[in-house]
Parts: sequence; C-alpha cells; structure tokens
Amino acid sequence: MQNNQIRHDLEPLTKRFPEIGKPVSATWMSGTLGVQSDGRATVPGPSDYWIEAIIELEPATADALRAKYVPTPTGEAPKLKEALQKDVPAGPFLTSVAMDKALSNNDWRSTTYLDSRSNTLVMRSVDD
Repeated sequence: MQNNQIRHDLEPLTKRFPEIGKPVSATWMSGTLGVQSDGRATVPGPSDYWIEAIIELEPATADALRAKYVPTPTGEAPKLKEALQKDVPAGPFLTSVAMDKALSNNDWRSTTYLDSRSNTLVMRSVDD
C-alpha cells in the first residue's frame, strides 16, 4: 500500500470491502500506524495499516445499505486526514454498528458514515 498519497483506484477498496459493490468513484488514502512522516517506525513490531475513504456508491448499493443495516442520524461526523477532510460531504451522516460490522472483516475493522443526502460513504478502517 502506498502511504499517505491520495488515490482514486477502486480495486484495492472493492477487494477488501465487497459490501461497497462497484463504486462510481472514490478518494482515499492509506498508511501505516506508528510511522513518522520520514518513514521511521515509532513503535517496534508488526505494522498495522489504515485506510480512510470517501466513496460514491451506486444508488442501489447505498439504498441496500440503508435498508439492510438501518443506519440512523447520530450527530457523528467523520474526522479524516486533513488532505481528505475537505472532500467529506457536509452531512448529516447515518451510522450503525451493523453497518460498521458489515464493512469490516477478519482483517479490517471499519467505522462508517453514510451521507443522508447522497450516496456517499465515508469510512475509516484499521487492519487488525
């Protein structure tokens, strides 16, 4: 994974998170937890990775997430890396534990936010 670069390719996201279907577009970043900007590790041991993404879902996929996982407005808003935060929709956002679990798997733990006014999903994931 490329560290701290804005990306728009979809395959790494769809491979890791099949519930997002075939997105229209995505803006995302990934990196390694515990690594300084110069690439030096701040913590010894195995690396943990993160992904932050703003994903425009196909309308049918967004509707399916709303119907299946019943996210509700909680007043929560995603806080992403500064380079991505400017692209986060204004919200309000819908969240649910069930949707977080559906967009997580054995390797990745996700926190998700579905924009209530569009088909945009914002997610933060950490490689467990």
